[in-house]
Amino acid sequence: MIRFSIVLPAAVVMTGALAAPANATAADPRPITSPYVQAAADVSGSGALLRAKNVDWVRHVNTGRYCVNVSEQVNLAFSVVHVELPNSNRRSFSTTPNAVCGPDAVTVYTYDLTGSYVDNPFTVTVF
Repeated sequence: MIRFSIVLPAAVVMTGALAAPANATAADPRPITSPYVQAAADVSGSGALLRAKNVDWVRHVNTGRYCVNVSEQVNLAFSVVHVELPNSNRRSFSTTPNAVCGPDAVTVYTYDLTGSYVDNPFTVTVF
């Protein structure tokens, strides 16, 4: 299976996943109803899933490190993923599949301008 990555001004995007975590997921996130995306999520700096479409859970792995697991109906191998940090001068990037998040999730890293990992709210969209 071929994985595609796209480099964006504030984000390098990726695919990856992990077994559902016991914490970090909001009890009932509000739905995102956009018909033009396969999956999307608004995530708090603590890793709480605030709004979602085809996102099963989010896990806050460590400071500035998150796993966003997408539903089985989304094929990340043929998708474009975009990560954004709204209202922030911080940066983000994602990596290729890894042992932390696995093949069915987007791995998001957020850091400040000095390169230190920091917790930051973000949005992730899968087209």
